[in-house]
Amino acid sequence: MMTKFFYASTNIIIGKNFRTDSIPKIWIDKGCKLEIGNNVEFRRSIEIRVHGKSQIKIGDNCRIDRGVRILSTNNAQISLGSGTRVGLYSIFNGGDSISIGKKCLISGFVYLQTSMHGFAEKSKPVQDQGYQHAPIVLEDDSWLATHVVIMPGITLKKGAVVGSNAVVNKDVEEFQVVAGIPAKPIKERN
Repeated sequence: MMTKFFYASTNIIIGKNFRTDSIPKIWIDKGCKLEIGNNVEFRRSIEIRVHGKSQIKIGDNCRIDRGVRILSTNNAQISLGSGTRVGLYSIFNGGDSISIGKKCLISGFVYLQTSMHGFAEKSKPVQDQGYQHAPIVLEDDSWLATHVVIMPGITLKKGAVVGSNAVVNKDVEEFQVVAGIPAKPIKERN
């Protein structure tokens, strides 16, 4: 499919050999930027939103499965390193930056959450208390198994592995394997 024709714009750059089986839903504000590298593949029903003064960069040879939503806003920078794979229905909520290294595996139904509602004041509804933001970093060769949640401000160092259904609220060391709610170290990769 010739998707470049549908998205011709100065703030959208699409590399060579882009493939998709349907037209992705893309919302992009003036002053924002979306860059899609070479040999990238999108499956159906992908939604990308680029708001505020944010940017999204998808590196070469990435594959994004169906139903994935990537949202950047404020001044967030979301980047997916080359060769990264994102599983179906995963969500990247980028009120702050999300940096994903090369050759990472993000399984289906994963949630990367860089912002949380304020909730401290009893006299105000939660939805009126604004947000707190912190970036997320996944270094090269990280693997998030299905249904993982990564909380704001977390770094997964090179080769980290997170088991299915884990909620990660602390940094994960190089080649460490974590699991559980909250995620705790269970072993290291050899």
